Amino acid sequence: LDATRTTRQLEETIDNFEKQKIKDIKNIFSEFITIEMLFHGKALEIYTAAYQNIQNIDENEDLEVFRSSLYPPDYQSRLDIVRANSKSPLQTTGSLKSSLKTVQVRKFKC
Repeated sequence: LDATRTTRQLEETIDNFEKQKIKDIKNIFSEFITIEMLFHGKALEIYTAAYQNIQNIDENEDLEVFRSSLYPPDYQSRLDIVRANSKSPLQTTGSLKSSLKTVQVRKFKC
Protein backbone atom coordinates (compact mmCIF):
# COMPACT_ATOMS: atom_id res chain seq x y z
CA LEU A 1 0.00 0.00 0.00
CA ASP A 2 2.82 2.38 0.89
CA ALA A 3 4.74 1.44 -2.26
CA THR A 4 1.68 2.13 -4.44
CA ARG A 5 1.16 5.57 -2.88
CA THR A 6 4.86 6.45 -3.27
CA THR A 7 4.80 5.26 -6.88
CA ARG A 8 1.72 7.42 -7.58
CA GLN A 9 3.36 10.50 -5.99
CA LEU A 10 6.52 9.89 -7.99
CA GLU A 11 4.51 9.58 -11.23
CA GLU A 12 2.63 12.78 -10.36
CA THR A 13 5.91 14.62 -9.70
CA ILE A 14 7.37 13.37 -12.99
CA ASP A 15 4.17 14.38 -14.79
CA ASN A 16 4.22 17.89 -13.27
CA PHE A 17 7.89 18.26 -14.16
CA GLU A 18 7.19 17.27 -17.77
CA LYS A 19 4.22 19.69 -18.00
CA GLN A 20 6.37 22.56 -16.70
CA LYS A 21 9.22 21.63 -19.05
CA ILE A 22 6.88 21.68 -22.06
CA LYS A 23 5.43 25.04 -20.93
CA ASP A 24 8.91 26.53 -20.50
CA ILE A 25 10.13 25.28 -23.88
CA LYS A 26 6.98 26.61 -25.54
CA ASN A 27 7.50 30.05 -23.95
CA ILE A 28 11.19 30.15 -24.86
CA PHE A 29 10.57 29.23 -28.50
CA SER A 30 7.59 31.60 -28.74
CA GLU A 31 9.70 34.51 -27.47
CA PHE A 32 12.55 33.55 -29.80
CA ILE A 33 10.26 33.38 -32.84
CA THR A 34 8.61 36.70 -31.92
CA ILE A 35 11.97 38.43 -31.55
CA GLU A 36 13.20 36.97 -34.85
CA MET A 37 10.02 38.07 -36.65
CA LEU A 38 10.44 41.60 -35.28
CA PHE A 39 14.08 41.67 -36.32
CA HIS A 40 13.42 40.40 -39.83
CA GLY A 41 10.35 42.62 -40.19
CA LYS A 42 12.46 45.68 -39.36
CA ALA A 43 15.19 44.46 -41.72
CA LEU A 44 12.59 44.09 -44.46
CA GLU A 45 11.42 47.68 -43.86
CA ILE A 46 15.00 48.94 -44.13
CA TYR A 47 15.71 46.89 -47.26
CA THR A 48 12.46 48.11 -48.82
CA ALA A 49 13.40 51.75 -48.16
CA ALA A 50 16.90 51.16 -49.53
CA TYR A 51 15.47 49.48 -52.63
CA GLN A 52 13.10 52.40 -53.21
CA ASN A 53 15.93 54.91 -52.79
CA ILE A 54 18.04 53.02 -55.30
CA GLN A 55 15.16 52.89 -57.77
CA ASN A 56 14.66 56.67 -57.39
CA ILE A 57 18.22 57.43 -58.53
CA ASP A 58 18.16 59.31 -61.82
CA GLU A 59 21.27 58.05 -63.60
CA ASN A 60 21.28 60.86 -66.15
CA GLU A 61 20.97 63.57 -63.52
CA ASP A 62 23.68 61.95 -61.39
CA LEU A 63 25.98 61.75 -64.41
CA GLU A 64 25.28 65.40 -65.20
CA VAL A 65 26.18 66.47 -61.65
CA PHE A 66 29.34 64.38 -61.80
CA ARG A 67 30.38 65.90 -65.13
CA SER A 68 29.67 69.43 -63.93
CA SER A 69 31.88 68.85 -60.90
CA LEU A 70 34.70 67.74 -63.20
CA TYR A 71 34.42 70.76 -65.48
CA PRO A 72 33.07 73.74 -63.56
CA PRO A 73 32.22 76.71 -65.78
CA ASP A 74 34.57 79.23 -64.12
CA TYR A 75 37.30 79.72 -61.54
CA GLN A 76 34.92 80.77 -58.76
CA SER A 77 32.90 77.56 -58.94
CA ARG A 78 36.13 75.53 -58.83
CA LEU A 79 37.10 77.43 -55.71
CA ASP A 80 33.68 76.71 -54.22
CA ILE A 81 34.13 72.98 -54.90
CA VAL A 82 37.54 73.02 -53.22
CA ARG A 83 36.15 74.91 -50.23
CA ALA A 84 33.18 72.56 -49.93
CA ASN A 85 35.48 69.53 -49.88
CA SER A 86 38.15 71.09 -47.67
CA LYS A 87 38.53 70.53 -43.95
CA SER A 88 40.72 73.59 -43.43
CA PRO A 89 39.13 76.19 -41.13
CA LEU A 90 40.92 79.00 -42.96
CA GLN A 91 39.25 78.17 -46.25
CA THR A 92 35.83 77.66 -44.74
CA THR A 93 35.84 80.92 -42.78
CA GLY A 94 37.51 83.05 -45.42
CA SER A 95 39.81 84.65 -42.82
CA LEU A 96 42.92 84.02 -44.93
CA LYS A 97 41.33 85.78 -47.91
CA SER A 98 40.33 88.83 -45.86
CA SER A 99 43.79 88.96 -44.25
CA LEU A 100 45.43 89.00 -47.66
CA LYS A 101 43.16 91.83 -48.84
CA THR A 102 44.05 93.88 -45.75
CA VAL A 103 47.77 93.36 -46.39
CA GLN A 104 47.39 94.35 -50.05
CA VAL A 105 45.41 97.49 -49.20
CA ARG A 106 48.03 98.61 -46.66
CA LYS A 107 50.78 97.92 -49.16
CA PHE A 108 49.25 100.18 -51.79
CA LYS A 109 48.39 103.01 -49.36
CA CYS A 110 51.95 103.42 -48.11
